[in-house]
Formats: sequence, C-alpha cells, structure tokens
Amino acid sequence: MKKPVLLIPALGVIFAGIMLIISPALAIFAYESVGSIAGVVLMLLFVVVSFWLMSTSRAILGTQVGEWPGIMKALVISLVLQLVAVALTKDIVFILNLVAAGLEGLALLLVYVYKPSFMPTAAEAEAAMRRFARVSIKTASKCPKCTAMVESEWTLCPECGTSLPRFCAKCNTNINENETACSKCGAVIETPASLLIMVNTLRKTAELEAEPETRSARYARLGDGLLKIGHLDEAVEAFRTAINYTKYDRKRTNFMVKMAVVMANKGNLNEADRLLADALRIDPQDVAGANKVIADLRKATA
Repeated sequence: MKKPVLLIPALGVIFAGIMLIISPALAIFAYESVGSIAGVVLMLLFVVVSFWLMSTSRAILGTQVGEWPGIMKALVISLVLQLVAVALTKDIVFILNLVAAGLEGLALLLVYVYKPSFMPTAAEAEAAMRRFARVSIKTASKCPKCTAMVESEWTLCPECGTSLPRFCAKCNTNINENETACSKCGAVIETPASLLIMVNTLRKTAELEAEPETRSARYARLGDGLLKIGHLDEAVEAFRTAINYTKYDRKRTNFMVKMAVVMANKGNLNEADRLLADALRIDPQDVAGANKVIADLRKATA
C-alpha cells in the first residue's frame, strides 16, 4: 500500500458499487419509484457501472501507474448514478446511498489530489523513452539476389544467405554492416525480441530426440532462423549439423550452397568455393544452384 490514505476511497468505491447493484431492484419492487421496464434498463446499467467501479479499488489502493484517467472516469459516472439512486430510494437505503455518494465524492477528491502518485517517476519515464529510442531495422520486401520474399527486420535472406539492405526503422537511413546505432538519428539497433524467441524455440526443438531426417529438418530451420538475425557462424554450424543427419544428397547440397553464400558474405571466398565444388561433385545436376552462386561470386570479385 503506497498511500494509506487511499484505503478509505478504495473501500468506499466497493461499498458504493454494492449500493448501485441493490438500489434499482429496491426502487422497482420495494419503493415502486420507477416502472418495471425502465427499472430493468437501470438495473443493467447500474450493475455494469458498479462492477467497473469496484474493479478500480485495487488500482486506487495500489496507485497503479497510468490508471488515473480510467479511475476518474469511473468515479464521475458512478457518482452520477449514485445520485440517481438517492432520488429513487427511501428510508435506510436512501441514507446508505447518501453515504455512498459522499464516499465517492471523497474518493474523487483524493484521487485528484494524489494524481502524481498515479504517474510514472522521472526515472521510469526516462527508461521508457530509452526503450522507445531502441528501434530495430527494416529491410526490403525481396532479397536482391534470389528475389525471395523476406520480412521486415531480417538481417540475411534465409533462402540464399545474402545480406539484406538494412534501414533504420525510425528515420529510414541506410544501416551499414556491424553498425549498432543509426548514424543519422542515433537510434540503437536491436534484434526484435520476437525473432530471438523464435530462434531460441528452434534451438530447443532441434535438440530434442527424433529420427535423423527430422533432426536434419529441425537444424535446417534453426539455420534459417539464425540467418534472419545475422548469427552467421551459428547458422553455418546448424546447416553442418543438418548435413550430418540427412542421407539425401540433394538436401546436403542445398545446405552446402547456403553455407557457401554465408562464407562469401563473411569474406571467406576459399571456403565458399570449396563448398560449392563439393556440392557440384555430389549433385552434378546442380539442383541447389551452386553454379549460379559461383557465377555471382566471380562477378562480384571481377
């Protein structure tokens, strides 16, 4: 309990909510101060508002940050209905509704006075601003090499392993390789949490016991995920593990071509050439497209 004085309005709104629930029924059946049809409508309205009002008691007692506007709105609306209940009831219920209205008025006053307690501190606001300043990257919708569709915030194409053009998601400035902040606006470049969670899930799934071909497919998906977030060395190891688990040559060559493109992106052209030559030796029909990658590499180094 951050503000003990707010215990009174917190309990007061619960009492007021209870009175809002019972008052329409008494007005219809005991005091006959309202007709049955109008009474049913009022009863439904009062019940909805009463539960809304009572739900604010915890927010009031705990001075929950950001809840001040909602609390004030609930108090104002319920206070109006409480005055209607005062007009519709008699005897002891009339007095109890007056007490409830008074407690709501007190709650309204105290919540208004303690408004700063429902607002974030300077340190919390600064931390929030820092989080908003951290933005991710965005990329083109197609890979510039293989034209495969790629998603925003991917670092490499999972189809061919090519580095994707990267732009700051805040100001659209081009982001160079290995940059951790935008050179124009200074926004920190971070890998989206959703991608990190996805890769972590793929990693755990790949490590589960299964048939060899299933393990191979899982490690291949892990390699694709690692490419998306730019973890090149780990992606190469994932594809190498996928190769070890599969017995199909064409699957091996497909993984080898992906590994070769990653090696080329890292500047290790000799290793890329070796992988591509091995892929062609295993599958002379070149279903995986090793010859195309070789031609692209030769063109890039010409």
